[in-house]
Amino acid sequence: MKKLTTLLLALLLLLALSAAAAAEKTDWYDKSYDFTKVKRALIYDVTLTDRAEFDSDLLDRVLQEEYLKNAQRPKYEAVSLEQAIRRISLAEGTNLDTLWQQDKAKAEEIFSRCLPQVADVYIKAELLKWHDDFHIVPQYTSWETKTITRTHKNKDGSTYTTKDYITVPVVHPPRRVDTSTVRLRFDVYDSATGKLVMSRDELRLRDDSTHGEKGIFGRICKSFFDDFKSKLKG
Repeated sequence: MKKLTTLLLALLLLLALSAAAAAEKTDWYDKSYDFTKVKRALIYDVTLTDRAEFDSDLLDRVLQEEYLKNAQRPKYEAVSLEQAIRRISLAEGTNLDTLWQQDKAKAEEIFSRCLPQVADVYIKAELLKWHDDFHIVPQYTSWETKTITRTHKNKDGSTYTTKDYITVPVVHPPRRVDTSTVRLRFDVYDSATGKLVMSRDELRLRDDSTHGEKGIFGRICKSFFDDFKSKLKG
């Protein structure tokens, strides 16, 4: 009985954790692409499209730092946009920053043409959803097992106990459940061709969470870059 009770408790805990967090993830990658050749990656800042519920402008910087920290996880050289521009400027003998102000089309042409010299792929990410919400769980009744222990006396005055198990209804009142939701899109492009070689669109929702988006954001980023790291190993 003790083993059965332990097993039931473990199953209930697993169900509770499953209900507390949900994820929808869509993955695609080019099966013909040789990811093992990737040694350098240009990491663009994450585009923070949905920021209507940001409670501080400092959150922009915090999220960028969290994203870039996770972008370092794969075994490649992570190149920032500033580093790429500086390296291309040196190689071409021109100041791309200045040229961008004077002739944007020309600067973009040079950047695209020379990008394969400084990075094998470039990675872009976009924050598509950042939202706090809630829903009401209606009242429901569950059936639970209750143990009744009785003490009995023998004729010689000694005692012994018996246990009976009965099933009783337990009414759970309605309750509010706060939720935090984050959705991110990641795209990986080959620098030489500009061709999309890998994408992920992931949405995560967590119950019993208020303003928990930052932690969810970090876990989504970590998951993507850990999986990308595995791709690079072949």
